Amino acid sequence: MDKVGTVVIKYAESEIQLLINSLEMTISTRVPCVDSGQWKNPYEKLQNDLKRIKQELIDYKHEKNLEPETKESSGTNNPEECYDCED
Repeated sequence: MDKVGTVVIKYAESEIQLLINSLEMTISTRVPCVDSGQWKNPYEKLQNDLKRIKQELIDYKHEKNLEPETKESSGTNNPEECYDCED
């Protein structure tokens, strides 16, 4: 039985997306007569794992309300103070 080592690697969400995109480019490469496309299997597995991890991260951030809120600081549509315009 082969021994398999594992490591923990920290990636930002944007880096995970870059990895997914890179794997997509690799998988979409057409290589004639090479294992009937079987060479793609580990790359597709890794891509699916990264997509799952990214979705879990999104779900976690949503659950914990960690998503940055887009909020206007002030202005005509969102004034910091309300006052009577009739004055």
